[in-house]
This record gives sequence, C-alpha cells and structure tokens, in this order.
Amino acid sequence: MSKEKINEGNSTRMEYLLPLRFAVGWMFLDGGLRKAVLKPSKLDPNSSSFVGGKLVNFLPHAGPFKPFLIMTLENRALDVAFLTIFSYVEIIAGLFIIIGLLTRISSLAALIMSLGFAPAYWLGSTCEDEWQIGSLLTAGAVVLMLTASGRVMGLDSILYKKLGDRALSKKVPILNMIKLW
Repeated sequence: MSKEKINEGNSTRMEYLLPLRFAVGWMFLDGGLRKAVLKPSKLDPNSSSFVGGKLVNFLPHAGPFKPFLIMTLENRALDVAFLTIFSYVEIIAGLFIIIGLLTRISSLAALIMSLGFAPAYWLGSTCEDEWQIGSLLTAGAVVLMLTASGRVMGLDSILYKKLGDRALSKKVPILNMIKLW
C-alpha cells in the first residue's frame, strides 16, 4: 500500500473519493449535455425551451452578479454566448473530473459555477431540490479541489508521475499554492 493512497492523519483511502468524483463530475457533465447536446433548443433564443428565461428568474437574487446579468439579458448575443460557454464549461469540467484529468482546476471551475448560482438555489424554479443539489456540488467540488483525487484512478496520476507536483503559477504568490493535479 503506497503512502500516496492514504491520508496519514486519519487513514482515509483516496480511493474512497472516486464515488464523489464521479457524482460531482456526472452532475456537471449531465447539466451541460442536457443543454448543449441532447436538447440544443435550450440554447436557441428563438425556442420556447431557451434557458435564458431562468436568468430573468435569477436576477432579483443575483447579488454581485446582477450588473453582469442585466448586461447579458439586455444583449441577446451575449446572453446566448454566455449560456453556451457555460454549458460547454460544464461538460468539460464534468468530464475531466470523472476521468481525473486536471481534477483540481476542473473542480475549481465546478466550484465557481456552483457558487455563482448559489443565491438562486432556494428558488426551485425547475427543481424543488436545487438548494440541496447546489450545496452538495459546492461541498463536493471543494473536497475534490483540495485532495488531488485525480491522482488515484485518474489521469492526473500519469501527469504527477511524469511531471511531479506543478503549481498554477510559480511567480504569483497565491497561485503557487494551487496545484494543477
């Protein structure tokens, strides 16, 4: 048993994080796929299924994101671009978390997306359990970001073995503490 697979402080095996990695990754992957691939009309502003309407419901609760959302809602091209990019980031982050590739950075993206919509979790405009799902995704993303779970049963293990521990930036003080894998 290698020391890398055990957190010596409490003997929790890193493999135990695989179900969490899969669940968090799947929620983001599925969320993006449902919009961008399975029902592309959700990203079509001329469709009754367009998800831009959800931004209108979110607006009163957007907090610091309110100016950005107002600008987005007033500019249809920006609205569509934002929602499309967001959907594809969901797909990429979810897929990378599942396969354990750049898990920490992908989990950071997942965390930012989760926190970005946190003020609206209680709205329940599409699902009565949005606050539960959102809070679990936020907590799961934090755990995955901090633990380097992709190094066990993930592609990050290959990067770690070949390249060692790499920081996001060696020159910027706070970024040198954030590891890529």
